[in-house]
Amino acid sequence: MDVRLFKQVRAACNASTEKVADGLVGTIVEIGGDPLTVRKAKDRLSAVLQKARNGVPQLVGGPKKGEEMAVVISVRDLAELVVAARQQETLGEALDAIGFKPYRGAHILVGQSRKRERLKRSGDAPSAATAN
Repeated sequence: MDVRLFKQVRAACNASTEKVADGLVGTIVEIGGDPLTVRKAKDRLSAVLQKARNGVPQLVGGPKKGEEMAVVISVRDLAELVVAARQQETLGEALDAIGFKPYRGAHILVGQSRKRERLKRSGDAPSAATAN
């Protein structure tokens, strides 16, 4: 599967459906070439399927107004796209995905720290023999 398609899917998380569709069509045209008409796709079905199995998605559908395009893609590539879509690249995206909302209230005042004796590990404590 072409990396450009993965990038397009990841970038689509916050976009409208129309923008996502336009972006996907553009990316798939870059990867697999111009869309095929339904007739050409029927005539060359074996070749279309072979390209899809080799990781090259194919657009099928025409320039007729109102006719929606379809994509021929292998199941393996579809699974990879689903995994890519659910992976977040940044901490912010991961927090957004779980619905995190930052605190928007007043400032939180934190008092000055108090000097305390440093914590010691059990191995750092002086032994009874050296303490005498």
